[in-house]
Amino acid sequence: METSLRFDSGNKHLKLFAKEKFCNDDDYVLTVSGSLDTRDGRVESRAYVRKKFFPSSVLSRVDMGLSYATTQDDVKYGVAGKRTFELDHDGLLTLDVKGGCMVGSKGFSRPDVAGSVELTKKIFNFVEDQDLKLRLGYDLCERGFYGQIRENNWTFNTNFRDKWDVKYDL
Repeated sequence: METSLRFDSGNKHLKLFAKEKFCNDDDYVLTVSGSLDTRDGRVESRAYVRKKFFPSSVLSRVDMGLSYATTQDDVKYGVAGKRTFELDHDGLLTLDVKGGCMVGSKGFSRPDVAGSVELTKKIFNFVEDQDLKLRLGYDLCERGFYGQIRENNWTFNTNFRDKWDVKYDL
């Protein structure tokens, strides 16, 4: 089980987060996650099932599935794809192109469309026993850049404008 402490600039609340993935040999994945807000005790949870495909001729990965989040009270169906291009011989510098679409079962809202382009650099043993991952991306729907700095346990995300969050893996 993955657990972490999370804090973001929007809510300004510390949350305790937990996630567990259950996989089988047919590339089906059930993911169950939840968070507990340490300020008011509110619990949020999410579950999703997806089937992973690896059509290496076109995309690196395609996911199809459905999800349910307690904050939205709706089952959503979706498909997402990712293509990774290795920009150096050791695979530590990559360019990822991602896209996807989610549709709610209640049919009241427009589909959630997502698309991004990300440049990622992994640096092993940046300092002794500490790896570093730097990511710079462009969100096609939000029309803005975002970034991530991740070391072994800490992750810092930002949209370079008004949002940021910090995560510490326990």
